[in-house]
Amino acid sequence: MTDEVPDDDAPTADKASLRSLFPWHFGPPAGAQLERFLTTGLVVFDANALFDAYRLSPQGSAEFLRTLGLLGDRLWVPHRVAEEFLSNRLTVIRECAGAVTKLTNDLGGPFRKIKADIEEFGGRRGLAKDRVEEVLKLLSEAQQQIGEKISDSYQFDLKAADCLSTDSILETIENLLEGRIGPPLKDMQQVREEAAYRFERRIPPGYADATRKPPEQAMGDYVLWVQLLQEAERRSRPVLFVTNERKKDEDWTVKQAGGWSPLPRPELSAELCEYAGQPLHIVDVRSFLELANRYLDARVSSQTIKQAQTIEGADISTSLVVFQAKWRNRPSGESPVEENFRQATSLTRWELGAIRHIKRELEAATPGSIREDYLGILITAFHSELRKDKTANTAVANLLRRYGNFVSIEAESANDFDEDLS
Repeated sequence: MTDEVPDDDAPTADKASLRSLFPWHFGPPAGAQLERFLTTGLVVFDANALFDAYRLSPQGSAEFLRTLGLLGDRLWVPHRVAEEFLSNRLTVIRECAGAVTKLTNDLGGPFRKIKADIEEFGGRRGLAKDRVEEVLKLLSEAQQQIGEKISDSYQFDLKAADCLSTDSILETIENLLEGRIGPPLKDMQQVREEAAYRFERRIPPGYADATRKPPEQAMGDYVLWVQLLQEAERRSRPVLFVTNERKKDEDWTVKQAGGWSPLPRPELSAELCEYAGQPLHIVDVRSFLELANRYLDARVSSQTIKQAQTIEGADISTSLVVFQAKWRNRPSGESPVEENFRQATSLTRWELGAIRHIKRELEAATPGSIREDYLGILITAFHSELRKDKTANTAVANLLRRYGNFVSIEAESANDFDEDLS
């Protein structure tokens, strides 16, 4: 017989209830339970969440990193996350450094369309040439002023070429994570076998990647999960997982109409409870900052929280930036819709079929005029449209309607894209 003191929170035979045995079926945590995740829990960051240190404004980045510091030794990242963070860091820096140029280029198309409409209107309505040129001059000046105002309003001082040796944000993150990174898994062959078994049976997490990535990449989320389980058991703390990545919706959180669900998949909550006897909660960076204000007195500004929400729903993801870089640097004659590019962008076969359809329609309307990086732009836009309503035909129709302004494609042609699916 031992002298161990029983855990008051652990359900016993005489006080067990549905809620105490299966708390993950009773909605997200609230009150003292939610506070416990922030004040005593193990706070685990995904790589995409850490990248907000670069994507937020200088003030926002400082507030974000300061808030991470408030967690002390409860801040932790799996070995897999640290590896992905370092592998993709320069790509994210290039994305941020090129944001103004990208927006300026993106705005060029609409301005060219307006210019063409003005010229067409002037010709059809018989306006004097000097009057048309006067209006076009106003348009050109407005475009220039917008570009200058954007450049003045957004400053990102880092350059990928310089960040190999000097990166103040990386230095801060390195200090924050010192001693707070998990070890690699010892038996990767066993992990591969376990991942294959789980993916075949659609056991989360990571099975959603199994159909769109090579095996070594597809099991990334599962490797992260195993490392998280082991640390939760070792530390015996509730786990708060912070991630911005929307693709994790399918096999990390409960599906919910109208948006992102705050509830982890019950299989994950049950597995963590069985493995480590601890609860699981999942939030994005915006929610984490709001909770840190409430329970840690983090004093993060409303502007930073608002920006974090915007970043979370941004149109372009790191995987798409990587895709566009690979597309521009592809070997001569290689098609961007070959299997290796599908895997690089995490596109499903269904999404790839839609992209093929859009590209085929555009090429048919404008032979030989598709720029080299145009497909990457299309994929970015397609993902943006898909997140808005998650309906294939509508997403494609919206794209065709947008680009149809330039190439005279009718939106109704979106309804026949099934023939491009493979």
